[in-house]
Amino acid sequence: RIARRNQHPESSLWETEAGQNWLRLLVLASIFVFALQGGIGCERLSQFFHLLRLQRHIGVSPTALRSLRSQMESKILDYQQQQLQTSSSQVEVCAAADETFFDQVILVMLDLPSGYIFVEEITEDCQYETWQEKVTQAFKPLGLTVKYLVSDRAKAIVKLALKDLGTTSIADLFHVLYNLNRSLALELNCLGAKLQKQLKMEKEKGAEPELIAQIETNQRLLQQSRLTYDHCCYRLSTCLHPFALNENRPQTTETVEMELQSLLHRLQTLRQTHQLKDSRNGIRTMKNQIESLSAIVDLWWSWVDQCLAAGGCEINLVHWVKDYLLPSAYWQQQVQRTKNPELREDYQAAKMKTQEFLRIHPVTMSLSPLEREQWQHWAIWMVSKFQRCSSAVEGRNGYLAQVHHNRRGLSTKRLKVSTVIHNFALKRSDGTTAAERLFGRKFPNLFEYLEHNLGELPQPRRSRKSSQPQTFTLPTVPP
Repeated sequence: RIARRNQHPESSLWETEAGQNWLRLLVLASIFVFALQGGIGCERLSQFFHLLRLQRHIGVSPTALRSLRSQMESKILDYQQQQLQTSSSQVEVCAAADETFFDQVILVMLDLPSGYIFVEEITEDCQYETWQEKVTQAFKPLGLTVKYLVSDRAKAIVKLALKDLGTTSIADLFHVLYNLNRSLALELNCLGAKLQKQLKMEKEKGAEPELIAQIETNQRLLQQSRLTYDHCCYRLSTCLHPFALNENRPQTTETVEMELQSLLHRLQTLRQTHQLKDSRNGIRTMKNQIESLSAIVDLWWSWVDQCLAAGGCEINLVHWVKDYLLPSAYWQQQVQRTKNPELREDYQAAKMKTQEFLRIHPVTMSLSPLEREQWQHWAIWMVSKFQRCSSAVEGRNGYLAQVHHNRRGLSTKRLKVSTVIHNFALKRSDGTTAAERLFGRKFPNLFEYLEHNLGELPQPRRSRKSSQPQTFTLPTVPP
């Protein structure tokens, strides 16, 4: 538009210093945006720059762009190395780990509250020795403390948590519910469809009323069983919290285990009543993981006690924090997280109740606005450390699957660059990156770092032949 305004189709705008700066930003921003989307298509970028008519000022051939991309990837990896050397090691981590399978195996381990990725490596297998090697390489320069590790109970990951990280292995609630839904819920739905089809056929045949009545009775029984199953899944989700949903009192691992055992008994009765196969062993998985599911409750409360003891808080203040401040912050977090309408309604009710109790408490009114704000920030940080699912890892696996299918494969270097971009460039709605949330400090802007360290842009090709126009003449014709 500027060139047309000045009536110079081949304007020398890009030859000025300001134009060169804008040109540099345009090229770097374009390549960086393609990198954020999971890959850089140099052919597509070349076409894009040709449409902008930039091929006379910079090299926009696929070869030149591939060279620039390779240089950018190296600088991004250098950026991560520089930043991690200056990061504090006094950080406690709530980790989650999983593996995803494409042509090769990709191991993924990240911090659940912040979303910071520690390990994202392409390997040949997912054995314990492989996990041990990759985790050691990632954690050794950082010196982090892992409070617990959430996983789908893969043996290699459990051994890694107990032996190498010296922490507690927590079962993933997501996989427990998933296995139950893929087995019991699916079979109950199939039985319901079969009874509906049988009832329709018998009515068309004109069967005896006793037979039709028996089928309808079976349908009502099955419908009641489905309601029982839905309630069990609902209770399984709502009981695994540090606070009781209705009474709003602190829970312990023992009380959660008792509730889970009661739900397990009801599910076993349901399976026996309808002779369900449970093909994915959902009930057996739940039975084996009750202890590791509920262990997160006491572990989190011990973390709270440790923080309060380190601060030297008085008894009244400790009581206020544990019974009023933390419940309010916790249910507020759950309201923001859940997408289920029924759960959101119950969490909202718990949030309103706890916030009212917190507002009228004498300790709340005795604190200054600054002290209340400080305690509120600490409570939000503390409740974010209660993580019972590895959903963030599953989300990352889904992203990797999309990138893999779009580009027909992932290279080792490209995956490392993608990890750095995720940790230091992508931001949540609050404007913070994963690295900022984990280490608690600001980091230099990754894009600005690239702008200042990539050097000059590639120049376009220059023909060896003279570009001066020659006059057309014939020797036999006089001038």
